[in-house]
Amino acid sequence: MDIAAFYELVEKNHSFMIASHVAPDGDSIGSVLALTLALLKLGKKAVPVINDNIPKKYRFLPGSNFIIKETSEKYDVLIALDCGDIERLGFNRPLKEYGTIVVNIDHHKSNIYFGDLNLVDSSASSVGEIIYRLLDGKVEIDFDIALNIFTSIITDTGSIRYSNTTPASLKILAKLVDKGVRPDYVSRQVFERRSLASVLLLTSVLNTLEFSADGKIASLFITKDMLKAADADEEDADGIINYAREIEGVEVAVLFKEYEDGLTKVGFRSNEWVDVSMLAAEFNGGGHPRAAGCQIKLPLEETKEIVLNAVKLAILEDTGERCN
Repeated sequence: MDIAAFYELVEKNHSFMIASHVAPDGDSIGSVLALTLALLKLGKKAVPVINDNIPKKYRFLPGSNFIIKETSEKYDVLIALDCGDIERLGFNRPLKEYGTIVVNIDHHKSNIYFGDLNLVDSSASSVGEIIYRLLDGKVEIDFDIALNIFTSIITDTGSIRYSNTTPASLKILAKLVDKGVRPDYVSRQVFERRSLASVLLLTSVLNTLEFSADGKIASLFITKDMLKAADADEEDADGIINYAREIEGVEVAVLFKEYEDGLTKVGFRSNEWVDVSMLAAEFNGGGHPRAAGCQIKLPLEETKEIVLNAVKLAILEDTGERCN
């Protein structure tokens, strides 16, 4: 990873737009804010832009009130974080209309290297981990930056429960705790709070649970009517897929979400051996081996049929067993 090239670019330019993907998560928000705060420390103009709503549970992060959805300005540099491709940013203009130079910082192995400078490391647990390595020894990592990076890493590793947790990421987390970050506080903010709407939605969604491939696949779905009945929004569906993934004997969990205009979003999670990023790629999506997603321009029922057939085939190819 060419850290020297990154700092040469920082030294030569003044204004920076730091952006990440729509449907933002802890890694995207935390890494955007950490890098924004670091660039401000260096005396640069730094503006965080995420073209979507910020989930309530991440609004405790320092600098979250600075995030804007869109900008008409053009910056010296656009830094895209946690995006495997340009479309994930959700912008309606070409990237070069936002920044003269485009920097792409990511940890997805499916990244298409769309930047003028690409800092991509698929072995990193999170973009937050990459941001830490960029800043370490170059910029003072104060409490606010540390809290943002900690949240990035802890969310993308599932509280260090996922297979992308590495000795390197654990060492970084320890250093951030030394900066004053309290893991219990972050855990309460991110993992241990649910709205009433999310609980009501969960009861409806669990009633849709179905199994296939001899119990190796568990699927759930969410309709527009279910969201309306629970007075819930997309944020309230966060984490529901894990109820299916955690069932004994399940290898792949799939969550289907119905949207307007015949669009269905699909989330994939796996436990041990199925690379769900490859499944998502079949439908022009992406992600990681154990967590991925895509969206399909088909109604819910049609999407369920074609996706579940693809998941069954993946399991059949990996195990050599017949799936029923």
